[in-house]
Amino acid sequence: MAEIDPLLARQLRRLGLEDLSEPPDRETWNKVVARISEHYRHVADDRSLLTRSLDLSTNEMGALHRQLLAERDRLRSVVVAIGDALTLFHDAANSQVEPSMPLEVTSTISTAKRRFASKLGELLSLSSAGVVDAGAGDAGADAGGSDEAINEVRVQLVALGDRLVQLLYDTAERASLKKQLEVARAVQQMLVPGDDVIERPSLRLASHFQPAAECGGDWWTFHDLPDGKLLTVIGDVTGHGISSAIITGAAKAACDVARTFGREALSAELVLRLMNCSIFEAGKQRYLMTCAACIFDPEARSLTVANAGHPFPYLVRNNTVRQIASQGSPLGAASSAEYTSSTVLLEGGDALLWFTDGVTECENAESEQFSERRLRALFQSVATCAPEEARDAIVTAVTRFRGERPLDDDMTLVVARVL
Repeated sequence: MAEIDPLLARQLRRLGLEDLSEPPDRETWNKVVARISEHYRHVADDRSLLTRSLDLSTNEMGALHRQLLAERDRLRSVVVAIGDALTLFHDAANSQVEPSMPLEVTSTISTAKRRFASKLGELLSLSSAGVVDAGAGDAGADAGGSDEAINEVRVQLVALGDRLVQLLYDTAERASLKKQLEVARAVQQMLVPGDDVIERPSLRLASHFQPAAECGGDWWTFHDLPDGKLLTVIGDVTGHGISSAIITGAAKAACDVARTFGREALSAELVLRLMNCSIFEAGKQRYLMTCAACIFDPEARSLTVANAGHPFPYLVRNNTVRQIASQGSPLGAASSAEYTSSTVLLEGGDALLWFTDGVTECENAESEQFSERRLRALFQSVATCAPEEARDAIVTAVTRFRGERPLDDDMTLVVARVL
């Protein structure tokens, strides 16, 4: 007799069939058949249940897969909508919009906002139920469990849209401010003579003006006066930026008023007094300006200097450096101030240097200042050169000393040579 399966042998023993060499009686045989039949029914029921479970699982997984695909497509569409909004603003931002036309910028942002909001609303208007209905009905319960995560994603996308709109407004404001700064810088450049050489019968000048920001607080000018005299003014407003640039405009206006109405009676002290009143009113004591006003008299071969807290000009003669000292408080510190002047006689070949503290206080990577000592020695070594050559030598030396470090303050210098 062939070997019997252990499970079957165990079941037969439970039915009392220990010896399988002889057939059982009818009653025992009927019990065996009934037990085997019951076992088959259980197996069939288990197989049917497993089949239904697999079918349900397959349908649920299919529904969830379709739902995820739909959510993926919607999220992808949202990302595309964000990209479209950014592209729209980028194109508008790169267009030539004048600072005097803020309505066009606002209209562009509003258009981008409306398009993005419309697209986002259209994409998110589809409910989760609509996605679930596309799959098997039995997937509804499990799909509903993902609603919280999906809604969280939607909330984040809406917040992203709000941040995008704010970014557009902020960028537009910065672009508008940048254009305004460019205009202010252009206006300020018009207030300052260029780097071209200025020649007069008895004097030759060359200058350099370099603001640390879009707009600077440094300023200088020159004007021809009656009898061949020449007025030069150099100033430095505290700080730099558009506010300081506005103060330089007020200083330039006051200087022009003094020059226009002073005429023959104009003096360096009068220039500073008028400028002081203007800066005091414009700056409200929050902005001060150091300044040196000088009048060169070619007939007397003299230079008269009035100073308002500014670094003293240098005079080099016979390879010797001296400072032309004159005392006075900075402009704008008080509503009224008195200034005194000092006069020096000049000789042919004398070299003069006016500068702002942005030159001497310029720092290198080690936070070491260029210092007046270096400037004095450098100017002494180039004093016999043409003014433009001496200017270029000083600018090159300061730039090389500064290295890669950006300017911390505006830098202005004027070099003159008596002919």
